[in-house]
Amino acid sequence: MKKIVLFAALIALSITASAQDFFDFSSNSHRYELGPSVGMAAWNTEYKARWGLGLNATVWGAYIDFINIDPQHKYDQKFSDTQWNDDSAICINAGYQIPILPWLRLMPIVGYAQTNEGITDASTINVSSDGDGGGATLYHTYKVTPGTRHHMFNYGGGLSVQPLKWFSVNLVYTRYAIYGGISVNFLAFAD
Repeated sequence: MKKIVLFAALIALSITASAQDFFDFSSNSHRYELGPSVGMAAWNTEYKARWGLGLNATVWGAYIDFINIDPQHKYDQKFSDTQWNDDSAICINAGYQIPILPWLRLMPIVGYAQTNEGITDASTINVSSDGDGGGATLYHTYKVTPGTRHHMFNYGGGLSVQPLKWFSVNLVYTRYAIYGGISVNFLAFAD
């Protein structure tokens, strides 16, 4: 991953002709971004990495995100006396976007990762609703097995590519997660 980041930075440096655009931290003050993330948590752990969803936000260059992996059978449609041994994971990270070029930012990332094991009980059915009568989600109860929760320090880096002033594409690689996201710059619409 270090070679890829270094290669991308060298290519970006060779493309631009103007050195005055490097490290323009004032460009971070014009970005208030929010958007979804998708990727894999529980990477490099004893558990199988699975796809999960999350959210990312950037305010004045400060970046924060999270990604959550639900238990494998939480939304299973079976209703029986079955109990599944499942696991879940979550990552919460923060960093700062260092502007290399007007359209490229490097992000050192630090954070927290957690994995746990538990039991998903197919004999339980819970309903969550959006409150407007539009839809409901059925899911089974998941209980964490005591003593299986693992807390880990997470670290890594990312790239934020901002091809237009209205949005960014973020790619992140950390010790325990790989994910990406798109975020919308709301301040660009206000101008």
